[in-house]
Amino acid sequence: MTDSTDIETKKEEISYQIPPYRPQHILSPEFQGTSNYEMGLADLLKEKSRTLENLRQNPESTPIQIQQAEDDLKKLETLYENYNIGMNVFRTAKGGRDKIRE
Repeated sequence: MTDSTDIETKKEEISYQIPPYRPQHILSPEFQGTSNYEMGLADLLKEKSRTLENLRQNPESTPIQIQQAEDDLKKLETLYENYNIGMNVFRTAKGGRDKIRE
């Protein structure tokens, strides 16, 4: 039997087992081996980060504006991460579609 304090102090760490995506055949160099959706989200993330930084430096910006920009940035980061994880699973799967081709 384990002590209840052992269970409480034990950390559950999440680690993704997905191998990193390293494209071998890039059809459109401007997308760097990713999709236009990922590139668009990356551009939006950069833009929102700049907007948030400008709002933080501007003494006339309100806390509501800053909070809204932070929320927008958080949503975009979540969208990017979820899409990226899902696509990496798809991109790195080996033999997943072989049965369809038979």
